[in-house]
Amino acid sequence: MIGKAFRRKNVLVIAVVMALAGAPAFATILLFENVGLPMSRELQGLQSVKGYGDRVTGASSGGFTGSFAKGNGWTPNVVVEFSAGNDLKTVSTWRDKWDGGDGANYLLDGDTVEPYFYWYRFTPSRGFGVVVNSLDLDAAGNATNRIDWKIFAGSKIGKVLASGSTGRFSGDRTKLDLGMRKPHHGVVILELAHTGGRTSLAVDNLDFDEVPAVPGSEIVEVGHRKQLLVDNHVIAGMSNLKRELGRVTKLNGGKPVLVRDQPWERSCTYYGTALHDGQKFQMWYRASLEPFALGYAESRDGRNWIKPKLGLVEFGGTKQNNILDVDLGLAYAFSCFIDPHETDPAHRYKCCWGHPRKIRACLGHSADGLRWTPYNNGEPVTGRAADTHSQLMWDEDAKVYRLFTRTDYQRFLRAEMEVRGHRGMTNPDLKRNPTDWKLGRHWYFNREPKEYRRRQVYSMSDWMYHGVHFALISGFDYPQDHSEGPRDLQKRHERDVLNFYIATGRDGENWDFQWVYAGQPLVPRGPAGSFDKDIVIPPSNIITHKDRHWIYYSGSNERHGIRRNDEAIGVATLRLDGFVCLAANDRPGTVLTRPFRLTGDKLLVNVQGERFRVDVLNRKGEPIPGFSGDQSTRYRGVDELRLAPTWKNATGLSALRGQVVRLKFHLENARLYSFHVPK
Repeated sequence: MIGKAFRRKNVLVIAVVMALAGAPAFATILLFENVGLPMSRELQGLQSVKGYGDRVTGASSGGFTGSFAKGNGWTPNVVVEFSAGNDLKTVSTWRDKWDGGDGANYLLDGDTVEPYFYWYRFTPSRGFGVVVNSLDLDAAGNATNRIDWKIFAGSKIGKVLASGSTGRFSGDRTKLDLGMRKPHHGVVILELAHTGGRTSLAVDNLDFDEVPAVPGSEIVEVGHRKQLLVDNHVIAGMSNLKRELGRVTKLNGGKPVLVRDQPWERSCTYYGTALHDGQKFQMWYRASLEPFALGYAESRDGRNWIKPKLGLVEFGGTKQNNILDVDLGLAYAFSCFIDPHETDPAHRYKCCWGHPRKIRACLGHSADGLRWTPYNNGEPVTGRAADTHSQLMWDEDAKVYRLFTRTDYQRFLRAEMEVRGHRGMTNPDLKRNPTDWKLGRHWYFNREPKEYRRRQVYSMSDWMYHGVHFALISGFDYPQDHSEGPRDLQKRHERDVLNFYIATGRDGENWDFQWVYAGQPLVPRGPAGSFDKDIVIPPSNIITHKDRHWIYYSGSNERHGIRRNDEAIGVATLRLDGFVCLAANDRPGTVLTRPFRLTGDKLLVNVQGERFRVDVLNRKGEPIPGFSGDQSTRYRGVDELRLAPTWKNATGLSALRGQVVRLKFHLENARLYSFHVPK
């Protein structure tokens, strides 16, 4: 055991939520036996199963009293999640009798040549820490297997806390020591790489310790970065507030701003990208599908676009056009970005596209965004697939390139229809080795049995803004369901349609899909008869310009599986930081931040509403004299992107600089979008 500092021992058989802080020491053992869960529910863990799973002093195969249902007093300190890079299943979903275990473990599929990757993600809250100690490996038969493991801090590209290998072995392994000796106060990732026989090995009894918080571990890093309120990253608690999705404004009266209007154009649609290079808006779009032709347009104001005659590519019998490429097939699932990390001007722009024949991702670079040179001699840098929005980006926080493409699940699920999924990969230096991509995560929508009939991820790109990853998702709702009738260019349909949703995350791999499951698109489809009534396809990124977010999208007036009349590109704008807000509607509400060290002399707040004020508290949540209560300025009818709150006896926060503080925001009929401490 690790020592007296650890409050209790936790033994995990399936993904769980851990015990209440301050409770006496005992084991937590969760099993799936005798509950008859379908596969999708097993993979989620027992926290969704009413009447099953609770704190116990020993194992049982008949279920435990109590549950994870709301209202039973659970306040989790550690959440454990399981994901897979290749194949995701439990033993009991694979076979009724497993000769190596209890029928309740996570199955590690495998291959005798290439490893299959699996991950356990431990997310502690309230400053608690984690030490991952050991696990059991249950084998079926006498197959030869090998497990290599790494334990990362923060993410799969974080600091390695421990690593090791079993080497080749057969039979079971019990109490396999994973080598982690010191606690980590933050997210911990256990990565398992299995090489060996298929369906021959499973994980059982994953043993870890929850470690009490240490002084200072509850402090969140704020610095000078703007704090968006899309999640609880900086929030300790709130009352009478709810999160609301921002409302966009479609420009040009909801009509497209870019249409097919040149004799050489055969389409005008995404997949593509819009950027602002500091002087002008730029757009890359699909100008033809057969053959694939990538078009280019420019704008000074983002509304009125020109298609310059570039003289680069002969198309339609002339070079007097705006076509950038035909030979490489760039228009097949294209996206690009200006690389802020790049020092070589020839590689300033980087792009990703899907190889039209091999259906795999390719990469390229350009000095001006017009003349593209492929990496890897134009050959794909990944395996299948890449026939929807493929995206390459630089993650400045993680110091890696990220690559996102679609992937397939039909064969894995033995599904009766195409099942689309998504994957993310990382590469620290794509110029040095453009094929060195490490898989981060495969995923598809699977909260419900056969959810692929209800929704699928058609494509997804990742846009980073002030430390938050925004997944721009093309959600395929009720795929292949044409029950609403034949082709109709006036009727607004609800099935076999594509909606533009967002999800949020902090690491580019794990996402909060609340807006998808709430059925709330960021950019709604248009009304009956509009060009975008049935399909809205997201861009690869969002432009922030003149205190607005500019969101270009492709729209279509018929369903995915029905012949469409035409496609065009529209644009919507959004309030600065207005993606998600905390709203107080019927009753006054408050939000309390976690403690953070104040690094500046003033506070700037993005807020809109009838009444607003902010108190400054100390680390314990106690009012600081002169900065709270009656001393806080009360604002009425406020609508400011950068409100600088004041206090009656102090115009700013210079007297508190360097101290650990909390903020408590008070709202009445108001919306809070963000705050930050400027330099």
